[in-house]
Amino acid sequence: MVAVCTVAAIGIAAYLVVLDQEITHRFEGRRWSLPARVYAAPMALYAGLALTPAELVGELRRLGYREARTRGELGVGRYLVSARRVQATLRPFRFADARRPALPIDVRFNAGRVASLMGAYGPLRYARLEPPVIGSFFASHGEDRLVVTPEDTPLLLIETLKVVEDRNFDTHFGFDIKGMIRALWANLRAGGIEQGGSTLTQQLVRSYYLDNRPTIARKVKEVAFAVILDARFEKADLMNAYVNEIFLGQDGARAIHGFGLGSYFYFNKPLFELDAHEIALLVAVINGPSYFNPFRHPERAKQRRNLVLAEMREFALIDQQAFEGALRQPLSLTQTREGGRYYPAFMDLVRLELATDYDRATLSAQGLAIHTTLDPRLQQTAEAAAKATLATLEQARGIPSGTLQVAMVVRASQTGDIQAAVGGRQPGRQGFNRALNAKRPVGSLIKPLVYLAALESGRYSLATPVEDTPFVLDEFDDYAPTNHDGEFHGVVPLVRALGDSLNVASVRVGLDVGLAEVAERLGNVTGRYPPAYPSLILGAYDASPFEVSEFYAVLASGGFSTPAKAVTAVVDVRGETIKRYPIKVEQAADPRTVATLTSALQIAMGHGTGRWSPLADSGVAGKTGTSDDYRDSWFAGYDANSLAVIWIGRDDNQPHGLSGSRGALRLWNSLMAKADIVPALGTESETVSIDYATGLRAMPHCGGTVQVPLLTGQVVRWKPGCEPR
Repeated sequence: MVAVCTVAAIGIAAYLVVLDQEITHRFEGRRWSLPARVYAAPMALYAGLALTPAELVGELRRLGYREARTRGELGVGRYLVSARRVQATLRPFRFADARRPALPIDVRFNAGRVASLMGAYGPLRYARLEPPVIGSFFASHGEDRLVVTPEDTPLLLIETLKVVEDRNFDTHFGFDIKGMIRALWANLRAGGIEQGGSTLTQQLVRSYYLDNRPTIARKVKEVAFAVILDARFEKADLMNAYVNEIFLGQDGARAIHGFGLGSYFYFNKPLFELDAHEIALLVAVINGPSYFNPFRHPERAKQRRNLVLAEMREFALIDQQAFEGALRQPLSLTQTREGGRYYPAFMDLVRLELATDYDRATLSAQGLAIHTTLDPRLQQTAEAAAKATLATLEQARGIPSGTLQVAMVVRASQTGDIQAAVGGRQPGRQGFNRALNAKRPVGSLIKPLVYLAALESGRYSLATPVEDTPFVLDEFDDYAPTNHDGEFHGVVPLVRALGDSLNVASVRVGLDVGLAEVAERLGNVTGRYPPAYPSLILGAYDASPFEVSEFYAVLASGGFSTPAKAVTAVVDVRGETIKRYPIKVEQAADPRTVATLTSALQIAMGHGTGRWSPLADSGVAGKTGTSDDYRDSWFAGYDANSLAVIWIGRDDNQPHGLSGSRGALRLWNSLMAKADIVPALGTESETVSIDYATGLRAMPHCGGTVQVPLLTGQVVRWKPGCEPR
């Protein structure tokens, strides 16, 4: 018998030694999967910026800043508003190009612009707000976290965890018999689960090593693991592991782990900025992240929070005044919960751009910071404009509610930076990304490429007469183009053929410059070379809004190819910039010719299919597009700052009766209603005044005239009665 016991003891001891080595090795070498965090572009403040105090406050609130009542409360993450003035203390942040410490700023406004920008020691040339997180690349198992150091963890949180979850944490050996008995008694008195009997170390073991199956064997193992960890590691190390590991809630497929991320998920601000009532809510959630989910069960969560606050007061972690003030506080949950699902169309572009340099494992585990070009304010404006415009169009045109869909790409005219992307009517929902993947007939959006080829040939100017008269192409199965209005307009100037989007005149021009030329220009942009048929000139070519933006970008940038860019830099977990994504610029067309075409598209806005826009005379250049049977409504417009491509249609490809000017253009009007428009750069050549309808020279007093450059030696006769006086 003694021999049996001896053998058993030796076996148990050997097992414990092996277990000790395994647990210690795993804990010492623990490497949390740290998902890459994706940041929007930071807002830059400078004198002259078009911005109101309300807009700046809105951006600060988006970042989780709180309003101060007096200057004495202007700590980090706080702002103070007064008449035409906003003061704030910006948080420290590691940008891709520099680390910025906490920065006090004083912004004054006048007439809708920033009048001055001051720092603690005088005027500032500019200041950047820290960019908001817009998504993350968490692993397939769904864990997401922001690791915080002991130095970044509030002492109040540490002490509250001990009081509520493990009062003998500093003295027990991994498990606590007294705590188990106390929890059992408290639960019996309450008639339910009010306290847990597990120590923080046991909870850590359960989260890090074991599953949650309620078996005796697992419980014994849990206690053994906890004793080993407690014997091998300092209490501070165990507490820091707990702070970063504990599960605090579920966001769709994403599991929220650790207080660092939990602070952003529930309150949209750093852990060190939390007040007592907010710390109490996070600790309350531990007891049941689903049961006490404050987003779904606010009253239940608040009751649990108040119990935690009561224990904080009982153990003198807060005084009576702070306790009473905390009880009066609402839950104060963020309304802009952080997560990539809120910008799925843009995140698809980020993934596409990163795919050439980083695999999924790297993005989901190495704690990278991805800096991007997204403008959150513009994105929000685009989403709101899309929602409102579709509802208005459906109601006004008798279209069944909810059947119209939308896609939009907004990019910087000169750099290609993608500033906003809308992939559907519900832009915050992950699903089919129409902005990137919906290839639909582009209609007349293709025509500027035809006219660019014509102008580059040197045989056409904007005043060149072209025939908008019927004809039949025998070699293309008796193809006979017609205009949308069913009429023919005779001889018209080139600028009107483009501005009024005349199909017949456009096909004549395209045949003259060469169908293959137009097909090649499209293929060079999209990588898909279409057959060179006359119908191509009228938009018999399927492309996504993203692809359309690529060939319009050549026009918006003045003749240069500036490929779309969603990522600016990648920073590693140590704060070192390991990859930059610079602007790529190559000349793609003659700048003077592109400037002439831009002038034509500005005229198209003022006199042609864009004349319905209230912004028609603001210097923007634009082109509408409509596919056969009114199935697709398009608009592409640009000024010196931005280019926007918009599509409206139906997923079932059924007609909706909206032309480009009656559908997509209206959405663009809403998008740009408050924009600080800078006129696109048109031609600087010497111009003459011609009658838009006929192409004859005419003095401006005749009305309906436009300014166009002429080819060298080109003579245009005067319109009767419109000669110089």
